[in-house]
Amino acid sequence: MTNEVLKTILERSSIRAYTDEKLTQEELFALKQAALASPTAMNRQNQRFIFVTDDAKLDLLENAVMQSIIDSGNADFAERIKARGGKTIYNARLIVIITAPQAHYSRVDAGIAVENIALAAKSMGLDSVILGMPEGVFTGPRGEEMKKEFAFPEGNEFCIAIGIGHRAMDKEPHTWDGSHVIEL
Repeated sequence: MTNEVLKTILERSSIRAYTDEKLTQEELFALKQAALASPTAMNRQNQRFIFVTDDAKLDLLENAVMQSIIDSGNADFAERIKARGGKTIYNARLIVIITAPQAHYSRVDAGIAVENIALAAKSMGLDSVILGMPEGVFTGPRGEEMKKEFAFPEGNEFCIAIGIGHRAMDKEPHTWDGSHVIEL
């Protein structure tokens, strides 16, 4: 069976190193469409998608994520990140931060949206990494300040983020264990 969607799903992997090549306006537009086309529970559409491409904002986010990891007190995790070059957004040229009000299914909806974006990126020849670590930036001591800095709508919370760009590393898609599927 030849199915381009399944092919894209099976070829995608989390890439943790990107080139400096910026995304085109056409690529950004297509990714915005993928985000907005994501289904939501009861068609609430209460998510907001913050597209960050500004170098200064990307640097601010990179530094803030690392600081939130250090501030968390998890020294082992901080050392692991430092050993990998101290990168948490991996030089991605686009970070999409998905926010929503705290509501039933908001995080499920965000998970659906982030997958839509990841698969759209892969289908366009881009790569991605789904990011949970930025959460500490928006929930920590400077959380409210950082929400303003990144234009969070009033009342919205961080759900998940994704880094997108042109890969600067090779990585095979992960393998899976068929026994994780339960048939009844």
